[in-house]
Amino acid sequence: MYIVSATNENYAEPLAVMLTSLLKNRKHDSFVHIFILYGDLIEVTKAKLERAIKKYNGSVTFIKMNVQLFENFPLSRGGQNYISHEAYYRILIPEVLSKDISRALYLDCDMIVRDDISKLWEISIEGYDLAAVDESRVLSERKRDKRINRLSLPTSAYYFNSGLLFMNLKRWREKRISTEVIQFIEANPNKLNLLDQDALNAVLHNRWLRLGDKWNFTKAHSKRLPLYKAAILHFTGPDKPWDTDNPFYKEYLNYLKKSMWKKPIQE
Repeated sequence: MYIVSATNENYAEPLAVMLTSLLKNRKHDSFVHIFILYGDLIEVTKAKLERAIKKYNGSVTFIKMNVQLFENFPLSRGGQNYISHEAYYRILIPEVLSKDISRALYLDCDMIVRDDISKLWEISIEGYDLAAVDESRVLSERKRDKRINRLSLPTSAYYFNSGLLFMNLKRWREKRISTEVIQFIEANPNKLNLLDQDALNAVLHNRWLRLGDKWNFTKAHSKRLPLYKAAILHFTGPDKPWDTDNPFYKEYLNYLKKSMWKKPIQE
């Protein structure tokens, strides 16, 4: 099983929490290799992430990204001023992972995994470019139509949240999808209120498999569906679980303690 995430120094601690929850809640000791995409991380931070992963028998590879590739990409549109250039790294996952890896599961840092991730990994994505969770069906009609119209998608199109992407890397490489997405970003910067997510939906709108809501349970889902069904909680928006007034603060602290993040690295 191959898991990918992207981070910077600000999100390294939440990443350790997310990965700890993912590894801790596996029901059996299956092989898990974590790839962490980054532009700039200090060595102590990398050592803490590696320690958290190895505690639960995972292995890790750090991949330094060429940040200059993304420096002209739009940011902070539509009030999303908490999103950084790291959001774009997922577009290049098929290019930076070894060619013998045919599938990978990308997860954002601001998540807590509550169920066995192996169940998701076992879903077949043959014939699809990726699998993701539809967010459009739990949006207000106005919000949904706004996103669909902005990207000139068919009125019947679905719209996925890019915080969790189960990627068919073989198809991405064969079809040069990374290049296709980057070209869309460069040609349509003013359409990208939700940045990489808008670009991915514009390019792949009829080429993805809809997963069950529980695998990327966003703020929009929580307004319409019972919380107990969430296998992965995704804290979309500016309200994060590491804020003390967040209702999931205690759950976050629980996994933070298990990650040993606050414990100094021994020289």
